[in-house]
Amino acid sequence: MGRRLRRILLIVALVVVAGGGVTVWAASGSPVGGYRTATAAGAEVTATLDTTGTIQPVSQATVAFPISGQVSSVGVQQGQQVTAGQALAQLDTTSLATQLATAQSTLAGAQARLAGDQSGQVSAASGAAGHATPAAYITTAAPAPDLKSLQDAVISAQSKLDQDLQKASALLKTEEDACQQVIAPPSGDSAKSTTVPSQDQVDACTKAIQDAQNAQSATADDGKRLFNAENALSDALSKALAAAEPGTTPRPSQTPAPGKGSTSKGGVPKSPSGGSSSAPRGQPASAEQLAADQAAIDAANAQVAVARQNLAAATLVSPIDGTVAQIGFTVGQQSGEGHIVVNGPGANQVTTAVSDTQAGKIKPGQQAIVTPDGSGTPITGQVTSIGLLSSTTSSGSPSYPVTISLPSSAQQLFPGATASVSIITSTANAAVTVPTSALHLEGANASVTVLVNGQPETRRITVGVIGPSVTEVQSGLVAGEQVVLADLSQPLPSSNPNGNRGAFGGGGGSRGVNGGGGGARPGGGG
Repeated sequence: MGRRLRRILLIVALVVVAGGGVTVWAASGSPVGGYRTATAAGAEVTATLDTTGTIQPVSQATVAFPISGQVSSVGVQQGQQVTAGQALAQLDTTSLATQLATAQSTLAGAQARLAGDQSGQVSAASGAAGHATPAAYITTAAPAPDLKSLQDAVISAQSKLDQDLQKASALLKTEEDACQQVIAPPSGDSAKSTTVPSQDQVDACTKAIQDAQNAQSATADDGKRLFNAENALSDALSKALAAAEPGTTPRPSQTPAPGKGSTSKGGVPKSPSGGSSSAPRGQPASAEQLAADQAAIDAANAQVAVARQNLAAATLVSPIDGTVAQIGFTVGQQSGEGHIVVNGPGANQVTTAVSDTQAGKIKPGQQAIVTPDGSGTPITGQVTSIGLLSSTTSSGSPSYPVTISLPSSAQQLFPGATASVSIITSTANAAVTVPTSALHLEGANASVTVLVNGQPETRRITVGVIGPSVTEVQSGLVAGEQVVLADLSQPLPSSNPNGNRGAFGGGGGSRGVNGGGGGARPGGGG
């Protein structure tokens, strides 16, 4: 098998609502051949993004387009009654849709380039003739399994470097802001304007500097890890090519030592450019090319997320039930500083924040289940806005504000109280699903272990909606097949320090699959 069987912490029954009834996912009553299994079956799958928010009273809401553009329609009039989540106005989306399509095309090209370069390496190392087979369908003898793990190590190291580079960049900006009044004196007449920084300002500056230094140190470590992974893959590929073609001399690795590449302003190392071309005709891609391919995918994913946010922001919706009090623009005008004011006494809303990767999954109009702390009664609200201006969290990661409107409710809501929030990002009435705990995610690839004639077999699958309990399977598996949840011959581990998931249950911990405690896409983290 290409992937070592993992151990399970706990076997749990998974329950999902399907077609008006209840489908119960449960470990089979008697082990099959020493394995705990579940049967692939149809079910309704709901992916959620879970977070916490703060309840705030709303007596008046002033809403404006967060992006510039030409107003194509205004759907309300002054004095009109509106409901929370109702569209008020719309910008022309022609250019925004084009930007999204371009970003998606760039992402698809980057993903195809990586898949082609991976399959080219495996084919060359295995002595295969003819054109390369897509990576998802390659079945090879040794050394392909070892080569695949080395490829994954390079891709994983590049992804980690890209994430830490983004974090380091945000922390450098935080350091600049925090230390502005401490390091650089105010401009103007020094005799009149010179001030002594407060101790709080000095402490904040000191902490910001330390955080930025730690982040830069982390990127340096990432660079070394990537360097080692590239060298290991280059060596393995050279040896495999030499074995496949006797008499040839393996080419030495050309990976430069970490620290010799370019750096950005502030000393943060730059990620390899994703614009490099694939390997020359007849030669497999190098380890460095695989890293560049992954960097291009990471950059393209970020552009797709931004394009989706901009397209969603082209629809202006009311955050509350109420009456339109003022309309500050007309059809044909640029959005500019115009806004719409809605009066709505007694209404409430919940504000929360999500990461940059999560923001791309949220759209105005999506339902959100809000449960105030101390209350067991959930309230169904609606996403009304996603802010485009990010703020930096204490961990250095950018976050975006999300506003959820709440309908009038009989239960008393306290201003400033916290609440748990589950935003429903996608749903599917799937013909085939498996427990999310049985899912293996490796980058953009997903697989399950299927019990065939009493023997475990790794099966590559295509997944759709990933829920906290079950996951939609679009191809690679049929209803009725048995997927493995646990190998009963393995002892229970005493702890799980690495927080691994998706391998035979892991205590049913599918919460981590769904990014921020809820729904996610394959490739969002393994």
